[in-house]
This record gives sequence, C-alpha cells and structure tokens, in this order.
Amino acid sequence: MKKLFFFIVFLLVFGMSASFSQEIIPILPEPPSPPFEMKIKPPNQTLPTGNLFREPQSQEIWESLAQMPTPRTEVAVVSIGQDIYVIGGFDDSAHASNIVEVYDTITNTWVSVSTLPIPLHHVAAASFSGEIFVVGGYLEGWIATDSLFIYNPETDSWRNAATMPTKRGAMAAQFVDGILYAVGGANRIALDYNEAYDPQTDSWQKKASMPTSREHLASAVIDSQIYVIGGRIITLQSNLATNEMYDPKTDSWQTLESMPTARGGLAAAAIADTIFVFGGESPNFTFEQNEQYIPESGWFSHESMPTARHGLGAAVVDDRIYVIGGGLVPGASVSGINEAYFNAAFVPEFGTLSFIVLGISFVIVFVLYFTRLNKMKNLVSL
Repeated sequence: MKKLFFFIVFLLVFGMSASFSQEIIPILPEPPSPPFEMKIKPPNQTLPTGNLFREPQSQEIWESLAQMPTPRTEVAVVSIGQDIYVIGGFDDSAHASNIVEVYDTITNTWVSVSTLPIPLHHVAAASFSGEIFVVGGYLEGWIATDSLFIYNPETDSWRNAATMPTKRGAMAAQFVDGILYAVGGANRIALDYNEAYDPQTDSWQKKASMPTSREHLASAVIDSQIYVIGGRIITLQSNLATNEMYDPKTDSWQTLESMPTARGGLAAAAIADTIFVFGGESPNFTFEQNEQYIPESGWFSHESMPTARHGLGAAVVDDRIYVIGGGLVPGASVSGINEAYFNAAFVPEFGTLSFIVLGISFVIVFVLYFTRLNKMKNLVSL
C-alpha cells in the first residue's frame, strides 16, 4: 500500500510538470571588472551571442481562415455548436441578400443552406435551443421590417413567428433565460426600444427603454445581463462610445464606463466573462480596434484586427472569436474575410498529460478506497 501511495505521488508531481514545456536559459557570464576588458581562458572559449533571454510568445493570435463564399456586409452572425451562420446583408451590388452560409470551424469549410424567406440587410440574430431567431432588418430600399423568422438547422427550414411590435433594423438581439430581447435600432430615426419575445407563447412584450437611442450598435451577454455598446445616431459623424447594461430580472438599465473608441457598425462577442469589441465605421475610414470590457475592471486595448472593417459579425466557438464579413471602406463595401482571434490570457489551458495523470490517479485512489473499505467490512463481520 505504501509503495502504491508513493507511486501516485510520483505521478502527480512529475507527470504534472511534464505536461508543460520548459526552456533552459543559458547561464550568463560573470560581469567584467573595470576597465571592462574580458580575458577569456582557454583561448578557444567563446561567449554566447545574441539575446540570452527570449521574449515571451504573444498571448494573442489572429488567424486568417477560409473566406466566406459570398462577400457581404451588414450581416448577422451567430453560432450553434461548431458551426457559424452568416445571414443576409448587402451583396457586392449593394442589394439586400437572402443568402445564408455556414462556416464549419473544425474543417475550415463553408456550405450554403436554405435562404432567408426574404432578402434583408441589417438584421439581428440570436440562437436558442438549437435554432436561430432572425429579427427585423431592412428590405430593399431601406424599408424597415418587423419580421421574425426562425431557422431549424436539423430540417434546414424557416418558419414565421409573431412579428415585432416596432419595425426597425440595425438593432441588437440577445437571448437571456429563454427570452429574446431586441434593443435599439432605427426606422428613419434612432430608437431606444427594448422589446422581448417569448418563444413559448409566441408573443412580444415591451420592456424598459434603453437610456440612449442608437443604432448600428453591438451587444453581448455576461451573467444573464445584456451589455449594449457603441453605435451611432443615423449618420457616420455621430459615432458613440456609450456602454449600457440591461438586467432582465429587474427590467432596469445601468450606464457603465464608455468604450475608449467611439464607433458604430461594430461587432461584439463575450468569452470568459469578458466582452471583446471589433471594428466599426467612420466617415473617412474603418476601424481595426479590438477593445475588451471586463465588468468591474473597465476597458483594455488588444491586438488590432488584421483587416479593418465595418458591418461585420462576431461569434464564439470554443476558445476563439470568429470575426466575419464586413466592408473594408465606409459605405456599401463588402468582403468575405474570416479572421479568428485567440487570447490565452482568457482561455485557461491544462496540459493533456496532466489530465491523463490525474485520471489514472483518481482511478487508483478510488480502487484503493473501496478495497480498504471492503476489507474493513470483512473484519467487522468476523
């Protein structure tokens, strides 16, 4: 028993350490004495050259992946499992699109699925219970809609649901506790509306209005609270840095620290209880900024997107944020760009060997425990 115990301890100590890579740094030579002449003995001894201390590898990585087959901007992007759906938007002729394309994050490939019932741009979308809910948006000619379409990936089919109380596009949409919240947007003017849809009853209900009317905004959910960030008031000159949080439980809003860079036409995604905000549009250029908001801590700047753009979408799959589509220049420009962002600081990693060692150790301890327990029971019965 003692030998087995020491064997387990050996596995835990040496197995855990073996799962992490280690690097041996050469020993520095002793510093020379004044007048700083170094006499080297033996004569053929050589000093190390170059930087003895390597710079640590960046914790942030951007990857360029397979481009979206149909370049678009002002799209809705949402993930289900390992797949990312890119819905509607403007095509390269600046017309509303009904195209839906799906990116497989495992195979790095794209497929087309059943198109939207009608061509739409500036729609909002969110997923719940394995389905995608696409709300609002604009028809050709910038005509605002109140439509709600639900897509089922299993049947590759769409169905209509109860229409939204207010026609609008360029809004944000998120699910919290089974309820879809459609926030902000515009119909000729910027709106502060907050309307909630219940899939169980197929009905809408008005909720507390957002403090700041805005459209072309971004949103994300942390701890069942909706953070609504940035946006603008119709024109490109009116970009906002506003950051407001909605709590569905209390039906109330709270104003938070503003984003460092005011911008609209941006995208956001939540990962590891933080929010990353990407891209955006101004009158003269598109934004490459990648800024992170941590509740209770504030804002932080991170490595910029490789490609500045607006009208893009962002979705999280596993430990990466995928930023897809959008225009490279202000206005109705399009792209099929697909870039993934990884930040090791917010994705805890654990060595594979560590899991194996811990698993084996737990099995051994489990077997020892019940073996000893059975022996004790046998002794008691005697």
